Amino acid sequence: MIKTKKFHLTKKEYFFFIIRILLKRRWWLYSFILFLSVAFLFKDQKDSSDIFMIAFGFLYPLVTVFQYWRFANSKENEIFFKETQYEIFTDKIISNMGEVSEGTIAIGSFIKVLELKGLYLLYISKGQCFYFPKRVFETQEDENWFRKEVFLKIKNK
Repeated sequence: MIKTKKFHLTKKEYFFFIIRILLKRRWWLYSFILFLSVAFLFKDQKDSSDIFMIAFGFLYPLVTVFQYWRFANSKENEIFFKETQYEIFTDKIISNMGEVSEGTIAIGSFIKVLELKGLYLLYISKGQCFYFPKRVFETQEDENWFRKEVFLKIKNK
């Protein structure tokens, strides 16, 4: 059993981690759109559909980033920014949020895991996950234990 440090995400950290998830899943789409826009930009004879494609290709990623920024800064997401601490066992994880909220989830309930730079995500549904910044582990041995006993077991399930 290990216990993490108490931590909370900032709105900036949350925004960047959801953008990284978006890019990890859809990098090919944004690359393709930007490639087409650049190709149309350097085309000699442009018509109105070319101008539309150029504008769309450069504005669509910006609009998407803005939507995610609004989502990350929404008052509805305040729960993500509460101080949290986890107690991690080989068969369950107990989360303590603030002073009043405590929850337990069995390791077998997780359906998927994802590792980003500096962050572990354990999914219990398609849109709901537990996040473990790597900075919350007391020691490197605690992080290694978590990775071996929890993360990799879920990943290889």
